[in-house]
Amino acid sequence: MKKWNTLAPLTLSLFFLYSFASKDLGDAATEPGDIVGVWMPSEGTAYVRIFKEKGKEVYHGKIVWLKEPNDAEGNPRKDDQGNPILNMLNLRDFVFEDDEWVNGTIYDPKTGNTYYCTIEMVNKNKLEVRGSLDPFGIVGRTDTWVRMKTN
Repeated sequence: MKKWNTLAPLTLSLFFLYSFASKDLGDAATEPGDIVGVWMPSEGTAYVRIFKEKGKEVYHGKIVWLKEPNDAEGNPRKDDQGNPILNMLNLRDFVFEDDEWVNGTIYDPKTGNTYYCTIEMVNKNKLEVRGSLDPFGIVGRTDTWVRMKTN
């Protein structure tokens, strides 16, 4: 029993140390403008350019590349409402609070649905984008986006 009393605190300490160290915080603290750039969602079928709205501390995202930009007839791919997907604004109205971008929405052109959304930066080249049915983020899913290198 003495061995367990000695090993348990050590094991727990190592576990918490590993958990903290394994979270890649990047090179520095997150800043509001760190999100600006071109990002690829995990499916790899689109790129989204996230930008800051001029004169405001609000961020949006626009689909700037599609793996398959045209439908079977060669026409630009559209959502269910007939809107072209390429150059579509699908991220709207994000503000930076407590190291994440909140109070925004994400539009899914595949389903035609708009969801509440938050974005958290894992590191300078990786985002966790959470779309949810509720404003608290309880019922939803998280997707990992990676930064694309642009010239």
